Amino acid sequence: MEKRRPKWKVRLIKSNLKGHENGEWMPHVIHFGHYTLDDLVARIANRGCALSPENLRHAARLLMDEVEDCIVKGAVVDLPIGRLSPGMTGTWESINRIDPDVRAQNKAVVNYHMSTRMKRALADPLFEAVAMGASWSLSIHTVTDLSSRSENERITPGKNLIVEGRMLLMNGDLPERGLYLLDADTQEEVLHIRPEEMVMNTRQRIVVLLPADLPEGHYLLRVVSQCSTSPRPMRQAATYTMKTVLTCMK
Repeated sequence: MEKRRPKWKVRLIKSNLKGHENGEWMPHVIHFGHYTLDDLVARIANRGCALSPENLRHAARLLMDEVEDCIVKGAVVDLPIGRLSPGMTGTWESINRIDPDVRAQNKAVVNYHMSTRMKRALADPLFEAVAMGASWSLSIHTVTDLSSRSENERITPGKNLIVEGRMLLMNGDLPERGLYLLDADTQEEVLHIRPEEMVMNTRQRIVVLLPADLPEGHYLLRVVSQCSTSPRPMRQAATYTMKTVLTCMK
């Protein structure tokens, strides 16, 4: 069995921080995805669970509410992934806590300390530099086929596909925007899923339902987007084609 270890992709950015005048490359982890509590419940439910998704979601929210309540009251909370402890910022310069300006000098924060379990999980990481330069550019990191629950391997006709990356929001109005499937051998366009046909679309995620008549074969995934770092879309669309070949099987 393959050893469980972090296998993270990183983007290298030229540092402009004081003490790094030589322009050292600073690594920034490219996040696999972004999950809410509901997303985590859905992942657990998809793998199979004795609790229904509704009961699991209810229990998870009760647990999170209890953790928040304990921290607000000033208690330390030990979780399997680490310890959450109340803390504060700033220095204590005055005992006049009625003055709003004095109170503003201190902020309530939560400090996190990794547990032994979490340290073991993150031990011996394998980092792979996949890009150099600007930290915000159109890219695809992970393609998840919900039918087979595989990542960057398969796609299934008639099933949902989750694409995660950066700058995926389909704002703007250029007709070429969307998600494409290309024949892996010829690079010919087989499918164009337009923004209005997407189930979900954010800056970091696209969810689509693949057509049931999609031919079996090998495909490359391409995204075309006008998304920028500001709310205003780019005038010209950017294109990114994932190098990983995806196998379409029914």
